[in-house]
Amino acid sequence: MPLLKPGGLTFSLALILQELALNPFVAASAGSLPDDRADILLLTGLHEELQWIQRVTGFQFERRVRQGTSYLIADVTRGSRSIRIVTLRQLEKGLTTAAITTTKALCIWKPSAVVMTGICAGVRGSVNLGDLVVATQCFEHSSGQLKDGNLIPLQNRVAIQPWLLDFLMSLTDSPAMLEQIQAGYTQALPDGFKTNIHYGAMACGPQVIKDKSYVDLIKSRESALVGLDMESYGVALAASMCSSHARTIVPLVVKGVCDFADSEKSDSWHDYCSYSSASFALKVLEQIFNREHAFARLKGIPDQQ
Repeated sequence: MPLLKPGGLTFSLALILQELALNPFVAASAGSLPDDRADILLLTGLHEELQWIQRVTGFQFERRVRQGTSYLIADVTRGSRSIRIVTLRQLEKGLTTAAITTTKALCIWKPSAVVMTGICAGVRGSVNLGDLVVATQCFEHSSGQLKDGNLIPLQNRVAIQPWLLDFLMSLTDSPAMLEQIQAGYTQALPDGFKTNIHYGAMACGPQVIKDKSYVDLIKSRESALVGLDMESYGVALAASMCSSHARTIVPLVVKGVCDFADSEKSDSWHDYCSYSSASFALKVLEQIFNREHAFARLKGIPDQQ
């Protein structure tokens, strides 16, 4: 039945109710959400990374199964403000799985932001092991035209929104946040180690890279390159494709550098990088609670100014 019939204003109550159920902006209040809504999707590529999110946050997660996928849900409250977080990890590694997993979760939970934490490779000489990388843009390095044995990459990319970049950089302008993150890690770190943060491009592809010459090739095409992983572009692209003129989903990828994508790859930095990236996400969340405009943006509350 149509909402509007020719010659009259005959409305279908069923369709109106359906529209209300699907519209992400009809929540009764800023502090509460329907059971099928979340504010933030928190995603990891590995199970170990998800475990570090649980350990770092200390949130009381409840497991729910939606459309064949298991999610962990937590309602986090600070004073009169509440944020619902839904989190999960990919079942398989890679860009394709990241894109599909993210898209499905975004369609089900309709969050305002998607955050990915975990590990990545870094560009030797630009970052150090244990550093944090915030992806200002994510691009795919492995798709394009293969001509005479050489790949001419498309390097399609999704960039972080300028207001979010400004917000994050304002939090890390002073060393206090990074010092707190490092101090909270209970395992031994190398003498003299200091966590730094880098804002730059993240290259993404389906392969585990152990080839310095290939990293150098990507770097020659992208001077802002600081990291490489197997998920970021899929997550960012899903957020972009699931956005509309009325509802923008903000992607944020923050990862710790655990190797340099060369023959010296090892797992020795995995725990700290999983911990520090999860801790960074938690610090950002606490700042959202404390800042009126950031909280209002996350909840989709119209700006009063």
